[in-house]
Amino acid sequence: MSDQPDDKKAAAAAKARANLAKARAAKIAKRQHVEVASTDGMPTDAEIRLLAENRELRAKLDAANAQRSDAEQSALATAQAQGMLLQRTVEEVPTGKTVPLPRLKEMKIVGYKDDSGRPILKPVFERVPVPTFFYKVDLPPCGGTDLKINGVPFYHGAVYELDLDTLRTVKEIVYKCWKHDADIHGTDENFYRKPHKPQLSQRGMSA
Repeated sequence: MSDQPDDKKAAAAAKARANLAKARAAKIAKRQHVEVASTDGMPTDAEIRLLAENRELRAKLDAANAQRSDAEQSALATAQAQGMLLQRTVEEVPTGKTVPLPRLKEMKIVGYKDDSGRPILKPVFERVPVPTFFYKVDLPPCGGTDLKINGVPFYHGAVYELDLDTLRTVKEIVYKCWKHDADIHGTDENFYRKPHKPQLSQRGMSA
């Protein structure tokens, strides 16, 4: 018997999963602002994978850089230079721009439940200006080549333009990666602290 029907089913399932992933990514993109700003510091293999995922990335980067003001170019250069020469402190750099993103404005009553009379609430969103920042993803060796948020990869060494909320999430993950790296390599954060041996006594304790 031929396996062609099974192959067609597998191909259809793979195509459905790919379409679902694209739809999910498009939906997420409407709620946050993430743009690759530079790939100069990325490992070659990671850059190749990133370019393979989006062949138009270089053209988009060139077009975006051509439209950046001198102040933005300076801020991007500052962000890109971080992490060099064993510098472990990488901070975000303001772009001076904002992007409109949806935020909850109120919960509107659109009806009432028949069984209990409780109100049916519907969220009402409004678009508000949110500041963006350049941030260079700097992962420890245990962090691999990238971190992912909702399936979206953020590659080590690349600079991203992020909205404030996404920036906070990315920075928290990077911090936890470095904390984990320090833990598994035996870094003792209490090395310089004076040893303390607590003792229990009945002094000052009431019956």
